[in-house]
Amino acid sequence: MQVFLIHGMGRTSASMALLARRLRQAGHGTSSFGYLVSRQSIDDIVSRWVEHIERHRSAEPERGFAVVGHSLGNVITRRASPRLPALSHFVMLAPPNHPPALARALERNPIFRALTRDAGQKLLDDDGFYSSLPVPVAKTLIIAGDGGPRFARSPWKGAPNDGVVSVDETRLPGLEPVVVDAIHTLIMNQRAVAGLTLRFLSEGVV
Repeated sequence: MQVFLIHGMGRTSASMALLARRLRQAGHGTSSFGYLVSRQSIDDIVSRWVEHIERHRSAEPERGFAVVGHSLGNVITRRASPRLPALSHFVMLAPPNHPPALARALERNPIFRALTRDAGQKLLDDDGFYSSLPVPVAKTLIIAGDGGPRFARSPWKGAPNDGVVSVDETRLPGLEPVVVDAIHTLIMNQRAVAGLTLRFLSEGVV
């Protein structure tokens, strides 16, 4: 299967390189996409993401393709999904599918605001942004991490989290996450995550 990979906020496509290599070793074709939230709005990134997929799609348009996203990459893909009718499989790694508590805790931090710009405001549910995001119609797997801190005074109040998003913040209606022992920044490098992804791409289940 053709698999497109999109990284999270503050990362680069290099962060998905190990997972991409594991996918290729299993016989999948891969293409990675990069973006900078400090220089582009979410909608600009969405347009570039759709263009990247269309440019690198298989010459057989009837064949479906998969997306593996990390963190904000999943929000971008959800925003783009009405323009991606051939998306057949969607693997969401540590997705902030609800306004993340950590972003709310950093709302007044000038460094956070300067570095994240439009994306940071969207993560704070600017003008109902989250309610506007389509729920995926493709076969979808959510993988959440629970390797983050559990102390009561954290932004997650002791709830299971990966250090950036809580397990609850990854949920979507009718889609329960598979939880792995991982932190947000490195979840894509977990061998168990690669195994879950490969099984889902081949069988549609985990």
